[in-house]
Amino acid sequence: MTLYMKLGGREAIMQAMPHLKARLEQDPCFDVSSFLPEFEHSDDLTEFLIFLAGGAPIYDGKPVSDLLAPICTCNSIYERFVDHLVAVIFNGAPAPGDEADLRDLMDRLRPHVLARKPVARARDYSIQPEAVCI
Repeated sequence: MTLYMKLGGREAIMQAMPHLKARLEQDPCFDVSSFLPEFEHSDDLTEFLIFLAGGAPIYDGKPVSDLLAPICTCNSIYERFVDHLVAVIFNGAPAPGDEADLRDLMDRLRPHVLARKPVARARDYSIQPEAVCI
């Protein structure tokens, strides 16, 4: 049985999203102002979690790095996000092993969320005839 089915399927994940939003808004470690559109105008987070838990064969929404990086800016904040996610998904009563499974999935995502995107090198032109790269 997939984690998705153990969680209660799409309906359970959808019902958890308003609670996740409320918890993130109440936590002073999160600046959710830039993340609110994900809750209000997009279902990418919900659909990604459904995919991650094994409930959908494909996910074609925003990349996870673009989805979570704006609010998960470092390891400790990412851990807090996962704690909030676990709390709302399981509503305080996870079945044995299910919480560990979700935390393991989220831990595998950590490098993708926290990885710094490469920045293109910019050319700095000066009065010198050669270009200097910085």
